[in-house]
Amino acid sequence: MSMALARAVILLGGFAALAAGCGSGRDSMVVWERFEAVQAPHRIAGTTSRGGQIVRNDCTLSAVYKVREATGTAFLTQTQRLHLRLRAPGKGTSYELECLGPLVVELSAKASNVEATAHDLSGGRQRSLSVRTHASSIRLAPGPSLRPAPGKQLVVVEWPRRPGSAYDNSRVELRFRLPKAPLVRERVVYTASISCGASSYLQPVVPLTNDLGFVNAYTVPSDGKPFDFIVPRLATGISSHAEVTRTLACGR
Repeated sequence: MSMALARAVILLGGFAALAAGCGSGRDSMVVWERFEAVQAPHRIAGTTSRGGQIVRNDCTLSAVYKVREATGTAFLTQTQRLHLRLRAPGKGTSYELECLGPLVVELSAKASNVEATAHDLSGGRQRSLSVRTHASSIRLAPGPSLRPAPGKQLVVVEWPRRPGSAYDNSRVELRFRLPKAPLVRERVVYTASISCGASSYLQPVVPLTNDLGFVNAYTVPSDGKPFDFIVPRLATGISSHAEVTRTLACGR
């Protein structure tokens, strides 16, 4: 079975992505959110040999979407080739471009007991992941550091690293507790890690932006039924593939 098909079966089986359920109390609720692995890890590093050198790293992304057609439910696999291009300012500048950076999530400041685990799609194994909550600031793109908005917190989750084609053989589950509310609001970006000279930052790649992107708002179901986190489309409409170039700069 192909990994794309396996991921589609997971979606069809109705595995959770966001749900209030076991562990919820009178005044609070436990939320589970599952994220699909879409980025293949690919790292290049070195030192420039001339001024104005363009450093290149081509990243592979893939996601599966459940779509409704006249004949019923179908699955759309989209891939993207993301061409990262970094212009180094001078000869001898050290650089590192990693396609697989951490997941950055903006949650309510009241979210507590935040945990993340990686689940294998093939064997059902799981392991804990590194999570940093209430981050005081995060540098997204080469501009000023991003600080939490009032009433929000920034959470950074490190993806499991898997070699070759096994990169998408897992999903990440984020679990946290919130005061009960009709909606859960968040912002989420998948990132690449960029280092140039003495500076480093995270470059959002899904969605392809320079900030935390748009706000996702989910209704928490009273019956405990789950929702899938919907990865922003990697290609336009029902296209199966996209080629995108992102020009990067060294930070100050």
